[in-house]
Amino acid sequence: MRMLTEILIATIAGFILGLTAALIPGVHSNTISAMMFAISPLLLNYFPPIAIAVIIISMGISQSFLDCIPSIFLGAPEADTALSVLPGHKLLLEGNGCEAILLSASGCFFALIFSIAFTVPTIGLFTFVYPLIKDYIGWMILAVVVYLIAKDNKKLLSITIFIASGVLGWFVLNMHTLKEPLMPLLSGLFGTSMLLLSLETNTKIPKQNPPKLELKKDSIMHTITASVTGWLCAFMPGLGPSQGAILTSQFTKTDTKSFLFLMGGIGAANFVVSLVTLYAIQKARNGAVVVMAKIIETITAKELFLLMSVSLLVGGICILIASPLSKAFAGLVVRVKYSILCISVIGIILAGVFALSSWLGLLVLFASTSLGIVANLKGVRKSNMMGCLLVPVLIYFLL
Repeated sequence: MRMLTEILIATIAGFILGLTAALIPGVHSNTISAMMFAISPLLLNYFPPIAIAVIIISMGISQSFLDCIPSIFLGAPEADTALSVLPGHKLLLEGNGCEAILLSASGCFFALIFSIAFTVPTIGLFTFVYPLIKDYIGWMILAVVVYLIAKDNKKLLSITIFIASGVLGWFVLNMHTLKEPLMPLLSGLFGTSMLLLSLETNTKIPKQNPPKLELKKDSIMHTITASVTGWLCAFMPGLGPSQGAILTSQFTKTDTKSFLFLMGGIGAANFVVSLVTLYAIQKARNGAVVVMAKIIETITAKELFLLMSVSLLVGGICILIASPLSKAFAGLVVRVKYSILCISVIGIILAGVFALSSWLGLLVLFASTSLGIVANLKGVRKSNMMGCLLVPVLIYFLL
C-alpha cells in the first residue's frame, strides 16, 4: 500500500512538473530531469529509484501532450514542436487555436494507446532489427535528408539553408561553455524570427472559437502512421518528431489539421518507444529517459509495465485538461494586442536565454534568428532548418 501511495504521489508530482515545463517557454522536461539527476543522491535518501523514474516519465508525457500550447498561441517552440508553429498559427489566425491544441493532444493520446498496445511485438522487432541496421543508421538518415530536399521546389535554397543551419547547429552544440544550447538555437530559427516578421504585418488575432474536435475517418490511419514514425525516430538519433512528420507527410495525404494530429502522435509514440528501446536494446533516444536510466540502472519487465501504466494515466489526465487550458490561453491572446504579445514573447525568450545561457546564448539567438528570417523571406520550408540537429548527427555517424 505504501508503494502504491508513493507511485501515485510521484505521478502527480511529475504531471505538475511537466505541465509547468510545457507552458513556460524555454523550460523543458529534459532540463528538469538533469537537475533531478544532479540531486538524485539526496532524493534517493527519501524515495525509491522507481518513484523518481515515475516522476520523470510522468513529466515527459505531460509535456509531450501540452507543449503545443505555447508553440501555437505564442510561437515559442521546443525541438519537438518547432514545425507545428506554422500550421498551428494558421488555425489561430482563423479563430481555431483551441482546435489546434485538441488536434495535437488527441494525436498524442491515440498514438500513446496504440504504442502501448503493441509494446510486446515492438520489443521483439527492436531486438531482432537493431543489430542488423545499427552500422547503417547514419546512411539511412542521410537518405532521408536527400529525399526531403529532392522533393522541394527550391532545391538550391533548401540545400543552402539546410547546410547553413547545420553548420550553426554543429558549432552551437559543440560550445561546451554554452548551457542549454537548444533553447537559443531553436527559439531563433523557429520562434523569434517568425515573431519579428509578424510585427510587420499588423496581424490581429480574432476571437477564438470554443474548443471542438472533429476527427476524420482517416484518424485511425494517421494514428498508426504516427506510431510507426515514432518507432522509426527511436531507431535513428537526430530524427525527431518534426523531421518524422515531414517525412511521413510525403507518403500520406495531410492538411493543416491532420499534420498537427500527426505531429502530436509522433511525439507521444517516440517517448513511449524510447522506454521500449531502453528495455529491449539498452538504448534511450529521449533525454528524460536517458536520465531515468541512470537512476534505475536496469529496467525489468515489471518496471516497464508500471511505467507504461503511468504513461497511460497521465495521458488520460492531459487529454481531459487540454480543452480548458486551450480556452484559458485563447482568452488571454485575444485580450492583448498582437504586436504587444509578440514583443512580450520575444522578451520572455530573451530573458530565458540569458538566464540559462548568458551572453553567449544571446549571441546564438541573434545568429539563429537572422538565419530564420532569411529562410522565411525566401519562402524555404521550415523543415530545412532542422539541419541544425541533423547535420551534427550525420557528422557523428559518418565522419
